[in-house]
Amino acid sequence: MLARSRAVAATAVLAVLLAAASLAGCTPGQSAVDHARQQIGRPYTYGGSSPGTGFDCSGLTSYAWRQAGVTTMPRTSRDQHRWAERIGRDQLQPGDLVFYSSGGPGGTVSHVALYAGDGRIIHAPSSGQTVTEASLASWWTSNLVGFGRVPASALP
Repeated sequence: MLARSRAVAATAVLAVLLAAASLAGCTPGQSAVDHARQQIGRPYTYGGSSPGTGFDCSGLTSYAWRQAGVTTMPRTSRDQHRWAERIGRDQLQPGDLVFYSSGGPGGTVSHVALYAGDGRIIHAPSSGQTVTEASLASWWTSNLVGFGRVPASALP
């Protein structure tokens, strides 16, 4: 009887530890990526910011982060660029923002994507297309402006 009680207790402790490890691996950034990934295939819609309307680039990033608990992210790519903390490429983590300009690296920010990890981004490219996942290395690299992270003060 004592051995059975210890086995039940050990199983319960193991279950709690596994649950804690699972929760520890789900950062707000990964949660934002998961929410963005659920939108793959939805249509690009200028000004769109919900699954019901479709998405433009910044509508997708703000929606994904809102679902992850960040309520203060600005709506436009330009404002998101001003708001985010600057980071280097070597610091990229899932959920970070990747900024582009139609005028090249020195131009005004006009597009934003969500870094998904493993050298991939999720974004709403342009009219007539859908939300997609693409390689960071192959998408509009000549127009890359830089990288940003949601400020710690905005995280839930």
